[in-house]
Amino acid sequence: MQEQLEAFAVLWIGYKTRLVEFVGLTNDAMHVHGSILILFVSAIILRRRPDSIWCWLIVLAAELFNEYADLKGLAPGEASMKASIHDLYNTMLWPTVIVILGRFLFPPRRKVQPTGAVSSDLADQTGEQPTTI
Repeated sequence: MQEQLEAFAVLWIGYKTRLVEFVGLTNDAMHVHGSILILFVSAIILRRRPDSIWCWLIVLAAELFNEYADLKGLAPGEASMKASIHDLYNTMLWPTVIVILGRFLFPPRRKVQPTGAVSSDLADQTGEQPTTI
């Protein structure tokens, strides 16, 4: 398993290096844009809101794998704990803000029963009989 993880890390770093060169953005900008992209793609795939903790955890897992690959010394200039903490902050800042603010600003909708509908739950009944005239 360890060998497969390291082999995937080598592939990832090669891809990441070429992507940074192709796009022309800094490493920090790529972390920010990548995290937002992963957050929204995971929301689409999981059919959840972007402020779901599951989507946030996917971004975190992707970032931790990226830092694992960096700390293995595969990325030039990225094999230090200081660089990893900096990258972790850059990557997780906006997904964390989206998760926290999304829950407060846009609370999930509650399922509302149509007006006049009678529930089949006995717990919803008051126990009083309707008055007849």
